[in-house]
Amino acid sequence: MAKNTIALAGAPCSGKTSVGRILSLYLNAKFIDTDLLIERKTGHTVPWIFRHQGEIAFRKIETEILSDIFGKTSVTTVVALGGGTLLNMDNLILVKENALLFTLAASVNTLVARDCGNRPLASDSHAFRQLMRQRKQHYLSLGNPIDTDNRSAEQVASAIMTAVLPLLSR
Repeated sequence: MAKNTIALAGAPCSGKTSVGRILSLYLNAKFIDTDLLIERKTGHTVPWIFRHQGEIAFRKIETEILSDIFGKTSVTTVVALGGGTLLNMDNLILVKENALLFTLAASVNTLVARDCGNRPLASDSHAFRQLMRQRKQHYLSLGNPIDTDNRSAEQVASAIMTAVLPLLSR
């Protein structure tokens, strides 16, 4: 079966949503941001869920959303995954079986310098740096890294386009 979904993984603030939106325009594809889907499904923001229900509850909802996406997607789709989505082995297997996976990479200094809005895991610079040290090997293990340091979202999307066009046309 041909894979018609491109999944973007990476740390919080790595540019998954910005790049995903642009990439979906380039490909004339559907765009899905898993965090936004979670907010729509629950009626609560991601920070609210983390604060009032905890990370475990959030991850459970995230896994349900991911299963729904791959159960229903039949058109070319770009999916921006949450920063911790693929820490769950079942999620990782599901994505690798159903999507072309790219990992957006950036230095910790770049990630900290970016405006991450009100992301629950990126709100404290010291804690965020520690989290990135813990997750570094995980992100490196995902494969297909795309460096986002000193690159615009458009440049990153173009780099991914170059890699995926031959694969999507099969």
